[in-house]
Amino acid sequence: MHSGRGSSLLAILPLLMMACSAAPTSETQPFEDPALLQDIRQHCRNATGDERAYDELKAYISNDLPRCFMTHVNMEQMRVDMSMLETKDNGKLIEKVCDQINESIVCLKPVMAKLKPCLDESDVKIMEEVVATIPEALNMACTNGGALLQKFTEPAYRACAMELPTMIEECTSELPDSMENVPFSQYTEKQCQDIYSMRDCFSRRITECGATGFMDYFILFYRKLLSLTPCK
Repeated sequence: MHSGRGSSLLAILPLLMMACSAAPTSETQPFEDPALLQDIRQHCRNATGDERAYDELKAYISNDLPRCFMTHVNMEQMRVDMSMLETKDNGKLIEKVCDQINESIVCLKPVMAKLKPCLDESDVKIMEEVVATIPEALNMACTNGGALLQKFTEPAYRACAMELPTMIEECTSELPDSMENVPFSQYTEKQCQDIYSMRDCFSRRITECGATGFMDYFILFYRKLLSLTPCK
């Protein structure tokens, strides 16, 4: 993955998708992928001149983030509840699980705050717009009787969640140097085609791992980012 401005913001897209898709089960730690953290580390070093911002970010996502999540979510009880989602009368159960998930959103805010030193002012504004989509992303799991939430209990989805870091590395690693230092508002047809290729890569990889529900999250954030560009 490149360390330039454009590609750094594109990295936020799958990062948020991973956070939201992992939240319902908390069986993965999406921010702990070494390759992803190394890329963020380089962005922080380039922006600040040292690694203090990165060290603070990593300390939070390695220690404080899990603890914060646990204060809002009773994981032991949630695992029991999740195993019962396929029962007929699961309306109140879904509401209970979703309430806990929504409360845990506050745990992601410090992640974004600690990312800010690694981005310039215009990038921060874009990130904030995308982050504002997180509540909608989490609510997606709870609509239609919790249909998507139930899918997260399936083995295929849990296995696919473990592959998300690899997908991110694969689908963003080929973003060309032409995207570096190009504001989203000035993207040309070439940059748009590169974004479309990234989208197609995620679609293909998620389909291959048998958990197409993850695409719902990706498309949500993808459309938000796309709206900030001339791309259609």
